[in-house]
Amino acid sequence: MRVRRAGALLMSMAAIALAASGCGGGSGGGDGTGAGLPAAPEGKARAANFNGVHSGEVELNLILKRFKKKQKPEYIKLRVVGTFKKVEDEVLPHLDVAIESNGEIDGRTVAFLSGPLLRAERWVVNFDSKVYEPDHATFEELESKLEEAQGEEGAEGNALACVEAADGFDIGNVVRHVSYEGTGEAVDGDKLQGVGADIDVSAAIDELIRMAEESPGCQAQLEAVGVPPVPQLEELEKELKGNLTAARLVLSLDENGHVRYSNILANVQLPHDEELELEALLRLNKINEVTEVPYARGYSPYPALLNQFGLNQQDVKQADGGEIYLGVLEVLANRLFGREAS
Repeated sequence: MRVRRAGALLMSMAAIALAASGCGGGSGGGDGTGAGLPAAPEGKARAANFNGVHSGEVELNLILKRFKKKQKPEYIKLRVVGTFKKVEDEVLPHLDVAIESNGEIDGRTVAFLSGPLLRAERWVVNFDSKVYEPDHATFEELESKLEEAQGEEGAEGNALACVEAADGFDIGNVVRHVSYEGTGEAVDGDKLQGVGADIDVSAAIDELIRMAEESPGCQAQLEAVGVPPVPQLEELEKELKGNLTAARLVLSLDENGHVRYSNILANVQLPHDEELELEALLRLNKINEVTEVPYARGYSPYPALLNQFGLNQQDVKQADGGEIYLGVLEVLANRLFGREAS
């Protein structure tokens, strides 16, 4: 298993984390209405959901560590942190997030920082230490194309294509030995209950394969960020069966079943005394308390930002929303994981 595959595995595990910790709400309550959580640990896990969450503060950390005998450990740390707010009469949410990664992997140094700020009337993008803002006409054209793509169920330009593909997903199908992990408290004071479980990675990859096969849009998005296509996922599943030493999921839920914290930790033992450690951590706070995202302006020329994505303004005019969205995902993933552009 090469390091590139390890990065792909991390993205796969992140996708599994999203499905596993956000698409519960099966038989056992936890529908976001405040009805409380089931008593049994399995019921609590199945009640995990994001129903009714319209705004909040989110933090996502993805960490890949590589250990090899007689060599310095390598790692990549990726972090997304910020606020979001879904406005009912608008298709696209308001966002203010920072996206960063750093580390050294496979002999390459990784250092990247970006951050989109999306509001109803303007988009501003911090990319590689410069702040860009499209002119009003370009903004309206981009917004129109992306909103049109977002309105097409399962389309490659719909940011929720994989969430839609995971509809009806039962977390009980991909976890084993669910246990109660006690109580805790979120940073905003909400009381939490924790559950933990072993992940059946083979079953989880099968779920990813199902999502990709049933939703071409989801498949295109997964491949854009580096998750292997279905045939390679099937090979990866076979390879992991003999090498995976541990894979654990921990969830902390509030009384509505909302996932306030989730953590996936997996270890893969490779030949030649090499080991990979993969972690995906999610925190969600101040649910439905965010009322506005900040205001900002960009001063760098917008065409220069397009050049970073290998595009020009004519390319954007000719592309549809799906092509634009996939292109952005691919460039971001390459920068974040220090990969060469394809």
